[in-house]
Amino acid sequence: MHVSEYARGERRPANDATPLQSFLRGWGLYIALGVLSLVLIVTWAFFTHAVIVEPGNHAVLIDKPQFVGSEGVRPEPLKEGRKLVWDTTTHVLVRMQPQTFSIKFDDLMTSDNTPLDFESSIQYRVMDAVKLVDKFGIEGWFSNNVEPQYRTLVRLAVKKHTMPMIMSDVPTAQTIDDEVTAGLQKLIKDSGLPVQLDGVSLGRASPNEGLMAQMNETAAQQQRKKTLIEAEAAEIQRKKEQTARAAADNAYRNEMQLSPDQFVQLEAVKRYAEACSKGNHCIITTGGTAPAIALPAGK
Repeated sequence: MHVSEYARGERRPANDATPLQSFLRGWGLYIALGVLSLVLIVTWAFFTHAVIVEPGNHAVLIDKPQFVGSEGVRPEPLKEGRKLVWDTTTHVLVRMQPQTFSIKFDDLMTSDNTPLDFESSIQYRVMDAVKLVDKFGIEGWFSNNVEPQYRTLVRLAVKKHTMPMIMSDVPTAQTIDDEVTAGLQKLIKDSGLPVQLDGVSLGRASPNEGLMAQMNETAAQQQRKKTLIEAEAAEIQRKKEQTARAAADNAYRNEMQLSPDQFVQLEAVKRYAEACSKGNHCIITTGGTAPAIALPAGK
């Protein structure tokens, strides 16, 4: 029966539906699913984002809901993979692999009041990313909780030893490293930092530029002094040898009862004989005149 066939106020039979009702009965479920899908797509596109965690890192999720839900750091980190979160949820990536902090020291005074520079390093690894972010913060946890005390430990340890021992004695350098490491481990344990200390090294000690220039000048002066002493010693030794040779010649002359002129002539003959033994011919001249004697070598 058509709608117009009913008088005003008459009730429509239950099984007699309008075209709209018939349409909704046939497609209502599909429409509802479509609307839900549209809502999900809009929510995914505009109200969520993905957190991606690479191997070797943990992501600490921090919820900041605008309407409902609890706010704060989630108790479990996202260790690896991809996770979809609300746009109001932020995350902090924490590297879980071994890391190194490098700290430079200038003009640390030794027990003999010598300023030394160091390029130290601290090897560590984070053991609990959530605790680190929640209790200490990812930014500044080292500079606020470790570095000041670490600098004090190093300064006190270096002050116990002299500059030559620190720079040249390996056991002394190891003693300083061990002392600083033990102090730093106690500091980390007492503060509750979720960090494992793998090692501490102060590196090679070096004097500052001013002291290095003085040391180089001192070394140069010492080398010059050493060279001069060696030259003087060689000259003294040469004079001693000449004096000894002259004394021996004079003793020989006295033994042979020769006058000084006769001894000189004898020495000349020895020189001539030595020279003639090295050549095929030997020519002897006297007083710049023509050759007086010419002998075959070996005669």
